[in-house]
Amino acid sequence: MISGGTAGLAGAFEVTGPIGQLLPSISPGYGFTAIIVAFVGRLHPVGTVFGGIVMSLFYIGGEMAQSRLGLPSALGLVFQGMLLFFLLASDTLIDNRLRWRAKAA
Repeated sequence: MISGGTAGLAGAFEVTGPIGQLLPSISPGYGFTAIIVAFVGRLHPVGTVFGGIVMSLFYIGGEMAQSRLGLPSALGLVFQGMLLFFLLASDTLIDNRLRWRAKAA
């Protein structure tokens, strides 16, 4: 309940602060980023703090690569998607590990 209230309060500040009105294009994709942060943090409250730090490095690195190297802005999103994909793939492979059995004689 506390986290939901905090998220609602942050959304209210986002609407009333810089923009001053509710627009259809107000969300810059925080929900999708939050999903990646939660999985990187292993769905643990302390882990999500560190996952948030990792994702902020992706955002900052993507913006720096865009401004300094002239790379497309979508490259940061590609790396975020790859991070989520490889994280979920490694979890799946660890949980469903193949085991070799010796043939019965």
